[in-house]
Amino acid sequence: MKKLSIWCVTIFTLLLGFTSCEENEEFETCPDITINIDNVPGSTVYRFVAQLDGIEDVRFTWSIDGEEVDTGNLNDIASQIFDYQFEEGAHTICVKVASDTCPLEVCKEIDVVRDETDPCPDLFFESRQLDRPNKYKFIADFPGIEETRFDWFINGEVVENANANDSNYLFWEFNEPGRYEVCIKSESDECPNGASYCKVIEVEEVDSECPDLFFIAEQDGDNPAYYFQVEFEGADQFEWLGWFINGEFVEDSNNGDNNRFYYQFAPGRYEVCLKTETPECPEGTSYCKIIEIEGDTVCPEIFFEAEQDGDNPAYYFFPNAFEGIDDVTLSWSVNGDHVGTSNGHNDPFYFQFNPGTYEVCLSVETPNCPQGVTFCKVIEVEEPGTDCPNLFFEIEQEGDTPGYNFWAEFSGMSDVSYEWTINGEVVNTEMIGSNDRDDYLYYQFGAGTYEICIIAETPNCPNGTTYCKTLVIE
Repeated sequence: MKKLSIWCVTIFTLLLGFTSCEENEEFETCPDITINIDNVPGSTVYRFVAQLDGIEDVRFTWSIDGEEVDTGNLNDIASQIFDYQFEEGAHTICVKVASDTCPLEVCKEIDVVRDETDPCPDLFFESRQLDRPNKYKFIADFPGIEETRFDWFINGEVVENANANDSNYLFWEFNEPGRYEVCIKSESDECPNGASYCKVIEVEEVDSECPDLFFIAEQDGDNPAYYFQVEFEGADQFEWLGWFINGEFVEDSNNGDNNRFYYQFAPGRYEVCLKTETPECPEGTSYCKIIEIEGDTVCPEIFFEAEQDGDNPAYYFFPNAFEGIDDVTLSWSVNGDHVGTSNGHNDPFYFQFNPGTYEVCLSVETPNCPQGVTFCKVIEVEEPGTDCPNLFFEIEQEGDTPGYNFWAEFSGMSDVSYEWTINGEVVNTEMIGSNDRDDYLYYQFGAGTYEICIIAETPNCPNGTTYCKTLVIE
């Protein structure tokens, strides 16, 4: 079978289709750094191994055609190994070592050619560490994956099947520290001898004297920013916890007073770490996550002002006049649910609330900010006065049709007359004692944004009260 194996870093001797362009600066005390390459002829998957003797605990960077793609630490054997699946053509691969005494960089040039006559799939997958050091996500990704049946193996044992058109992910928690070989393998009538691709995962044992730190990372909507929440037992008892990004100290998190950390990123790849030191763990311990922000993002600075509609539990939301506002659609959400859109600085968004607490968010996408940016505010809506009924209704779509059902449901409903309106126009009236009253509305919509309301006036509520919901029909 075709197989890439990384049981040790000295086995890679097959060097095909490349020329060397090593750029080592000579230092008397510095060892040589080399890149060994392993590739099965005709495959676009390559494995590179950086070998550097005599230097420990240094940072290094892999780059492909001048673009940084992976970083690690050279005292970790697994991180010296870099796998990549290329497009066909010429490519330059470099490893750069950041050391005060030995700043080294070595490059190799390869010419990638896929053997189109080979009936076997060119297998490949990526590995990503998840919330804890022993949890991983493996992502199979290779040409023809939709038509290829393959199996996942760990240390030679099949663990999960992946059929064509099924999920190409494997989530796995390693229960014991150790060294694990993770593989995908495929056999078919066209490829009877099979094909495989493997990676080694090193799971280390955590020092029992050091605390087991942990935090949750949650993206702020589509905004290139994250909330980081400390989440482990006894976190409030620590004298010091610190946040670091790419090795640089950013902020303290002391005694549980500031255990939620927010950070806005530029495009790039970041290592976010939570660190601490204790008398029992004097050298310190840390827990880290990798955050990747894609794109060449230049997002506008957005915000909005909220203005209540008199005594009505409804608000107008006025966006700021940022550059290009008239050329984009403004998207609004309430407690994470999309509720409508608006256009331009002079087009405020209107929304009717029930009593409660709401997070209202404005989101914008522009050509220079394709992932979007979001700004949010919390709105507190108090209980209405006791003299006015607390109106309410439910919405349900009629199957896949453009028809919708609306059911009024609120306390004292049978003693109140009210009207149904759509975008300000009365479409039905529910009168006390009427034989036609059913507290129900059915309506068929075209594409657009609609504000559906019920409006009531009573002797004890002479100014009336309103309850509305916004419905967006694509």
